[in-house]
Amino acid sequence: METVAPSFLKALRILCVSVPKGTPCVSIVIPAYRLRGIIHATAEKVSKVLGEHGITHELIIVDDGSDDGTAEDAANTNPDDCCRRLVILSYPRNRGKGFALSVGALHATAPYTAFIDGDGDIRPEQLLLVLPPLIKWDAVLTSKYHPQAKLRATRIRRLLGNTFRLLVKLLTGINIRDTQTGCKAFKTKLLKEAIKKTYIKHYAHDVELLVILRKLGAKIVEVPALQEIRLQAPFKLGSIMKMLLDLLSITYRHSRA
Repeated sequence: METVAPSFLKALRILCVSVPKGTPCVSIVIPAYRLRGIIHATAEKVSKVLGEHGITHELIIVDDGSDDGTAEDAANTNPDDCCRRLVILSYPRNRGKGFALSVGALHATAPYTAFIDGDGDIRPEQLLLVLPPLIKWDAVLTSKYHPQAKLRATRIRRLLGNTFRLLVKLLTGINIRDTQTGCKAFKTKLLKEAIKKTYIKHYAHDVELLVILRKLGAKIVEVPALQEIRLQAPFKLGSIMKMLLDLLSITYRHSRA
């Protein structure tokens, strides 16, 4: 895996220098569904990486209606000393990743908020790349299709990804290479304003969030994934149809707004 450039680490420290002592610089929202035995380890790794660079933070773990003890496992998290608050949110019914991220974001208290998936597939060091640009930008997205990123994917997965990206651009006007990768960062105030206007809670939540952020005048940038991303597993036809329906719903709702 590539390392984070010293300039990014310097920018990250500058980002947090104005935050009052004793309060978190960044809120980390981690959605989790059926991740018992995994989620506490993911959260601890995230906290450790931030703590190694002296970044004060809070962890907000959202159990998305799991039935396997995910919330209980999250409670076993032993965060770094730089963690100012550990919050575990849970509700009884699975509502979708987008819903979990929205719930977590609305509980954020730091000036900056980052999302990272709870399954551990994305290394926590990616946060060191998405957070520093918030000095200049309002939203920073990890992109597996960035020219500097490494992607290993089957032909069908590349075709599906390119087709979805083209549809997003044609239907919504959003010209983003990768709306779906699970590590992003935002200025919290603007994120909360956008979250309150979202409707989609499942597959295309990220797209709707970006549409709303653009309407609010947000400046959005993509950064490459530090690690190689592999897209080998086949995508289910049902999931493709649901994403398409979500995308059409977003187009209809926001074209009328």
